[in-house]
Amino acid sequence: MKKLLMISLLCILNVSVYANDFLTIYNQNQAMFKTSVELDLKRGTQYISFENIPTTIITESVTFLPRNRNVQLFSQNFEYDLANTQKMMQRYLNKFVRLTTDTEQFFGTLVFFDYGNYGLLNATTNELNIVNTSKVNSVQLSEMPTDFYSKPTLRWQLNADRDGKYVADLTYLMSGIEWRATYNVVLGKNDFTFNSWVTINNRSGKDYKNVNLKLIAGDVATHQQQWARNGAMGMDMMMSRNAEPAPSFEEREFSDLRIYTLDQLADIDDFQEKQLSLYPIKTVQYTRKYQYRVLGRDVDVLIAFKNSTQNGLGVALPRGNVNFYEIDEKDNTQQFVGVARLNNTSLNQDIELRIGSAFDIIAETKTLSSQTTGRTRESEYEVTLINNKSESVEVEVQRFVGGSNFEILNPSVPFERKDAFTFVFKVQIPAGKTEKITFLERMNM
Repeated sequence: MKKLLMISLLCILNVSVYANDFLTIYNQNQAMFKTSVELDLKRGTQYISFENIPTTIITESVTFLPRNRNVQLFSQNFEYDLANTQKMMQRYLNKFVRLTTDTEQFFGTLVFFDYGNYGLLNATTNELNIVNTSKVNSVQLSEMPTDFYSKPTLRWQLNADRDGKYVADLTYLMSGIEWRATYNVVLGKNDFTFNSWVTINNRSGKDYKNVNLKLIAGDVATHQQQWARNGAMGMDMMMSRNAEPAPSFEEREFSDLRIYTLDQLADIDDFQEKQLSLYPIKTVQYTRKYQYRVLGRDVDVLIAFKNSTQNGLGVALPRGNVNFYEIDEKDNTQQFVGVARLNNTSLNQDIELRIGSAFDIIAETKTLSSQTTGRTRESEYEVTLINNKSESVEVEVQRFVGGSNFEILNPSVPFERKDAFTFVFKVQIPAGKTEKITFLERMNM
């Protein structure tokens, strides 16, 4: 039978939670927690301990503000030398201890503890009992050492001008808790179903019960970043349109960021991943694009759409992975076809997400000639595009160059200069056909 070691201790509750809690989570492994506590104080200077804090608290961020000016805070300690069996036994050397095994009890003065055995001296008989730790079911100690803590603890030195109950606001930052967005997209012919989720991962060492939850999207300079300078959801998460309304987030602009506020209280337990719906399911218009980079190997498949209300979306999108699915019409099953990374995207922005490479569209570049005359270099290229699909496709051939000192001459098809570094050729290829384009590239050095 597995033995259970129990330590009986006397605990005194100094502080109680007074009001609603507020939890704001950033998507950079950091969060802020705000609560109100009620203090039962005596007149004069005293020490108060508050245990219900995360192990990952950033202690220099703690703000403790009594609402009554008759209470003054003198000092604050963060106690993290936590109690365990070995440490407790070392503190109880030469003190009274009671041990219980399956068959008997031993009590007396603890004269040694070497992790494998207890040595108890019976004051009445002067008998030394050596008890193996594996035989012990429970250990009884008379009290908890005053400078020892079973949980991470904030310890305040306060002064009150009279006896009574006082309320204080407590705010702090902690690491070990973050959130991320995940998007699930089911592609149709010209539109897709867009389902968005929030995943919250809590490894902070504390449960958060009935909190007002806010999520911050955007890049915030965190404590971890300052220290560094100095030293997918599965297919089952695709909800039915007929499902019961879920808790939802209100999204709005905040400072230079975006804030998402949940419309009901939430529980975020330690060592838990929680998923919440971010936006209602939307239907979004899109275009499938094919791109090939000159001298590259594969033809990329991209899903292009605009984040606008007119296009069916029109919401601020925090960064996250986008999982793409398509329906196999033969048996009406949903199949995964790719994943892409979406950056923080504001309203009315054009989005292109690469989901993979086309199997049946093949591209190859040949360098037909290359020569340098004085400060001018000319290279002639031939791009072959093969379309083995059962439908016509348009491939956008891109040529990336070093700057405005490049130019294209004698192209076999029209082109446009997208920017100082990119030339674009749009080539229509019928089903089962091959197309070739040629052009001369000149660089003036």
